[in-house]
Amino acid sequence: MPDPAVADPTSAMSTRFNLPLRAFARRYFRHFDLDAETAERLRQLEERGSVVYVMRYASRLDYFLFNWVFLREGLRLSAFANGLSFYYYQPFVRGLTQWWKRRWMGRAKRVAADREREVEKTDAVLQSGESMFLFLRTTRARLLPFSRRAAAERERENDLLAEVVKAAWDGQHEVYVVPLALFWRKGPRAEKRFLNLTYGSTNRPSDVAKVTSFVLTYEGLAVRVGEAIDLRRFLGERHDEGQATLVRKLRRTLLLFLYREERVVEGPVLRPLHKVQEQVLADRGVDRAMRARAEEKDVSLEAARAEAEKIFREVAANMNSTFLSVLYVVVKAIFGRLFASIETRGLEKVAEYAKRHPVVLLPSHRSYFDFLILSWIFYGNHLVPPHIAARENMGFGPFGFIFRRAGAYFLRKSFDDPLYKEIFRAYLGHLVREGFTQEFFIEGGRSRTGKTLAPRLGMLQWTVEAFVESGRRDLFLVPVAIAYERLVEEGAMVEELEGGKKKDESVLGLVRARKVLQRRFGSVFLNFGEPISLAQELEGRRDLFLDGGAEDAIAEQRATTERLGNAVVERINWAMAANATSVAAAALLGQPRRGLFRSELVDHMREVLDLLHLQDAALTPALEADEPDFEESIAFLLRAGLIHSRDDARGEILYYDESRRRALDVYRNMLFHFLATPSVMARRLHPGCTPAELRDDLAFWLDLLYVEFLVPKGLVMAVHMDAFVDYFERNGALERRDGMLRATEKGLPYFRFLSEQTRSLLEAWYATFSAIAELDEPATSKALEKSAQEQFERASLLGEVQRREGWNTVTFRNALDLLVRRGILEREEGAKEPQLVRGPAFDDLVALRERLAGALTDR
Repeated sequence: MPDPAVADPTSAMSTRFNLPLRAFARRYFRHFDLDAETAERLRQLEERGSVVYVMRYASRLDYFLFNWVFLREGLRLSAFANGLSFYYYQPFVRGLTQWWKRRWMGRAKRVAADREREVEKTDAVLQSGESMFLFLRTTRARLLPFSRRAAAERERENDLLAEVVKAAWDGQHEVYVVPLALFWRKGPRAEKRFLNLTYGSTNRPSDVAKVTSFVLTYEGLAVRVGEAIDLRRFLGERHDEGQATLVRKLRRTLLLFLYREERVVEGPVLRPLHKVQEQVLADRGVDRAMRARAEEKDVSLEAARAEAEKIFREVAANMNSTFLSVLYVVVKAIFGRLFASIETRGLEKVAEYAKRHPVVLLPSHRSYFDFLILSWIFYGNHLVPPHIAARENMGFGPFGFIFRRAGAYFLRKSFDDPLYKEIFRAYLGHLVREGFTQEFFIEGGRSRTGKTLAPRLGMLQWTVEAFVESGRRDLFLVPVAIAYERLVEEGAMVEELEGGKKKDESVLGLVRARKVLQRRFGSVFLNFGEPISLAQELEGRRDLFLDGGAEDAIAEQRATTERLGNAVVERINWAMAANATSVAAAALLGQPRRGLFRSELVDHMREVLDLLHLQDAALTPALEADEPDFEESIAFLLRAGLIHSRDDARGEILYYDESRRRALDVYRNMLFHFLATPSVMARRLHPGCTPAELRDDLAFWLDLLYVEFLVPKGLVMAVHMDAFVDYFERNGALERRDGMLRATEKGLPYFRFLSEQTRSLLEAWYATFSAIAELDEPATSKALEKSAQEQFERASLLGEVQRREGWNTVTFRNALDLLVRRGILEREEGAKEPQLVRGPAFDDLVALRERLAGALTDR
């Protein structure tokens, strides 16, 4: 309880409340508390001296909430607060007595007394080491912003901050200033609202607005407690600047904290769509494209502009807080049916970056639900949801209307139309310039194989160009790895990998399927990787991305974008969390047989986990808790039908049907980048080699298969190779003799297990290279793919291919692209589609094919 000699009877926090407010608090405040770390930090500050809590707006409801929470947490109550009366929250007799005293003073005397009292109480509270609340804005909405009374109110607020500075000026009193930001609702704020019950006035929300908003959205309440400012140290370091200057600096510091907290929750103000359209169509590139379209079609400029406006409406998002709130409830219900849990790691780090500069989320893409999950997570954690780049096929029917208002903007599959291209780029520039959080899938489309796909660089380059043109100080690219224990689209993905026709993508088709909503798909884990600062990446090279750059800069521009894209997908891979399904799939597919005893499966899962630990890979909480016997993990696979169980006199046999091999391969591939290096090393260590030979061999495969592994070669060669060799030796699988690294008897089956992890990939590449080796005449990519697939199937019939799941279109195209980059093949423009012909380095194909054949030879 505040010291009665110091406490202000009008505004001090109370230890007791009247009956209606006590009931209100028990009903609506019971779910809210401060985390243990924050509460302890505030207690330590109270032990040292006075604590001044600073908020932007005066609000009785906010003050009441903190009063209730401080009582529950055992924190010191505020002895004074400016700009509000709190006595009528107290028990009736006490509140009525105080009201009667103030009533008889008269308005003029009461206002004068309040001003004098606020200065005196501020000084008394700080001299006695008590706590208080200081509101930076108490001016009510009904006051005109430039009226004399409003100016007087602002001057009085500044006077109180000056009193706080004055109390700590001589260094005799310890004063800690703690900024607070309290949010009663989620989502962005529109530029103008006819009914603004949620926010009230832009100067200060009204009490009616606060209570109305709170009753409707109290479960979404969030508080941000800033780092305390040690005022004695703050002033001591700047003492020569004078009190008046330091008052202004302190106010700016506090407002900056509040601005950043509001920015990350609300984001930039949402402008009306017609204003955004005006800005986008006023872009120089769009204007040139409209004039070119008018000339090309021989129509008026007004007609070309009408076409441009239609394209803009086709592209642009129209985010709306009301739709976000409704969609959040609906999606929460759907996710509750589909998933056991959705967990995150690193989200708080992204929030800290977003306070300072815009962020662009670049998630992995395995499921239709990826973008819904990210937006749901952000909204639920009081972070403004991202504007999402979505394919135009997601804009169907009523879902297109809903997704636009959830922040989706749509892009066509092709950008052949110059006007469309310029409008899209200008809209992207608008989002970057305004500082909106964005999201797009750098892989382009969903990965059907489970592996991360090579980056598609178009959106990334336009984002970089928009950043440079905007003049912003920085923008962060945030890789996000999303790991599913079970993919909702598993059946459709396997069907496509087996050669089935790709079905039209539709979230509606998934949600509408009752059998999907009646099943459970385990947990989902989102891991936010280390952000990439564009300012750092482009240091000294920003001019490359400005309009009118020299022609010789185009190659360097592309190289810079490619490096950025590769860095993003590498970080996505490195952030991918291992779960029970992926680890068990790797353990099962590391054997030539379909079944294992339970003890064997557990041993192999432990071996996979050891390799993941060596690389500091993230594990889902469920998998971490299930070590070392993996009983729950195996039970989940049995319930999901991915594996089956059969009793045997020697122990329980766990096995999978041949029809499940493709699905298991998809889940194993989610960890493929973690298994690639030890698997490649195992192939070379199996027969024995020198350390130098191992290093050369590993460097060759990491370079050849980079587009499949997407691991940073420099890191692997500098750190991981030696760590793996050391682990193999400690594990008893490897020994050194006569300068050679040799597999021990114990290590032979272990290295065969690791070698199997990449066999399917090498078999698919070998079939591709064999088919292309027979190329005599120009052929299309489709013709070569058909030839390579037939080669693969013939080899499978002869037993030369042991892992039929290795063949897929993505793997074939990766191999083809590598041959083009190396000059083994060349693309020539044909009448309908490009033709592939022998390149100047075609003879190099023989050596590559022999290297693959040697790696596949059983030893």
